[in-house]
Amino acid sequence: WAPGPRRVTPGSGGLACRYPARMQVTLREWQTGDEAAAVRWSRDWAFCRANGWTPELSAQQVREWWRERGEQAKYLRMIEVDGGLVGYAEWQDVQGGEAELGIAIGDSGLWGQGVGTQAGKQMLAWAFGELGLRRVWAEVHEPNARSLALMRRLGLREVSKNGTGEYQGAVVPMVQFELLCGKVRINRPAGE
Repeated sequence: WAPGPRRVTPGSGGLACRYPARMQVTLREWQTGDEAAAVRWSRDWAFCRANGWTPELSAQQVREWWRERGEQAKYLRMIEVDGGLVGYAEWQDVQGGEAELGIAIGDSGLWGQGVGTQAGKQMLAWAFGELGLRRVWAEVHEPNARSLALMRRLGLREVSKNGTGEYQGAVVPMVQFELLCGKVRINRPAGE
């Protein structure tokens, strides 16, 4: 396996790679066997550095990580593109009608291709619909331009710059975003 975009013919079940191509992005619950994709992601140095993952995880380590999520695991969703598992999204710290959004695209060859935006829209619909949340928030490492842009496209509003976190081996400032129920307005990039 090597990271990077793969071009496939429509309907082949592979990953579409050009944005704004019409990729079928879906969310689903974690299931046995998904650890193989996470093991693959852990071999992608760019993904591990951007997401704070330990490189070269075993399938057993991934299963243990998901099992340790306990009750929080019900807020974890796997992201598929045209039927292939490419990442995950989750609501963390769900309590009092609020939660923190996290999105990770494991296949770095798909970064910047609109997968996070489509997954984020579905996560927000879930949050303000079925989960009944009133407020969601996210924290982004300030140098992570793609994630900053994603939060803005999803309609989250920057509310502060507070604290620091490790990103790609350096301690960097964190940017906090929020979105209140009833204030959802998805910002679309030009050409979409």
